Amino acid sequence: MSSIIQMTVESNCARISIHNPPVNALNRAAFEALYECIKEAEKDPNVRVVVIVGSGKKSFVAGIDVKEVAQYDARQMAEFNCISGRALRAIEQCTKPVVCVVSGIAYGAGFELALACDFRLAAQNAVFALPELSLGIIPGGGGTQRLTRCVGPAKAKEIVMLGRPLPAEEAKALGVACDVVEPEKLEEATTNLVNELIQRPLIALAEAKLAIANALDVPIEAGLSLEQRAFMTAFQSRDGQEGIRAFVEKRKPVFSNV
Repeated sequence: MSSIIQMTVESNCARISIHNPPVNALNRAAFEALYECIKEAEKDPNVRVVVIVGSGKKSFVAGIDVKEVAQYDARQMAEFNCISGRALRAIEQCTKPVVCVVSGIAYGAGFELALACDFRLAAQNAVFALPELSLGIIPGGGGTQRLTRCVGPAKAKEIVMLGRPLPAEEAKALGVACDVVEPEKLEEATTNLVNELIQRPLIALAEAKLAIANALDVPIEAGLSLEQRAFMTAFQSRDGQEGIRAFVEKRKPVFSNV
């Protein structure tokens, strides 16, 4: 595992920490380690939620390690994009909810990493940006695709083509951030969100995530068919039956995640 990426598991939560002072830039080894952490969390039956956080309060992730990629030729850069893309797709496709906790700047690959997550919880000092055009390139980690799906093409063009930063409150208004809190309350807000997700039935969470993820990628009829298959999977699960019985019996359901 990369020294930049570390994962701990406690109370059904896998916490992935990014530590690469001063700005938590991501290199090739970090993306490889991030992929392995996500796959490990996916397989671990004790993990119900994944949290990704950057060390320090001034920077979540300021982008890729430009000094490293400056040495790359075209073939090496293409390999880097494949490795980083694989890590972000693993986050996006993880059946368990993934929460990104952003304090400070989330630029370039940091914003792209956040966009791959299911929930983005931001401190008031958080700022999102995709400044790649200032380097003569464009986002290469899914930024043009995931951001457009999140905020629409007009706003995505403003953020990408003009390089305009997105402060936390505006990010919340656009749906990029699910909530914005004072920096000193960020950990508490993270714990509350994680606990809320842990209480939800795991199978239903996974099926809901799958259905929503495909909503913009397939025609409506295909999407509705997928939703029905996902619904039946959840309905036939033990938790699905327990939830319905609990509603009828006017009691709180006891989910077993099967």
